[in-house]
Amino acid sequence: MSMQMKRAIINLVIWVSVTLLFLIVFFSGNTVAAWGDNRVKIVMLASLLGIGYIGQLILSIVFRKRKNIITTDERDVIILNKAMSNSFIVTLIYLFLVAMALYLYYEKNGFVPVAWLWFIAYNVVMAANITTSGFLIFHHHKGGN
Repeated sequence: MSMQMKRAIINLVIWVSVTLLFLIVFFSGNTVAAWGDNRVKIVMLASLLGIGYIGQLILSIVFRKRKNIITTDERDVIILNKAMSNSFIVTLIYLFLVAMALYLYYEKNGFVPVAWLWFIAYNVVMAANITTSGFLIFHHHKGGN
């Protein structure tokens, strides 16, 4: 298993965990209706995003400290490029679908509650990290073809 593959698996675990916790916190109680009144929940959600990035930072530090190990080759570069392009497309489709669903749901009201804008912003970051790691694993198992 290449270093890129190990890193992708650990990164996937980090971001799936962060996303699950984010969804649990966001959808508990009346988050959307009481968004402005609940600073604790806003800080918790922001902290979860920070935890994901701290996990990525620790992962980068751990994988950089290994000496005399070839961490990437030409195949890994090809796999990374394919994974990034696939991830970009899937993340944009996800963003479009969420935005359209919110538009259709709140069309008669004339506005979308600000909590959903926070949800979209944070969740797109999480989705991008998950899809990138997922496609890295997929293309690695596929053999880079």
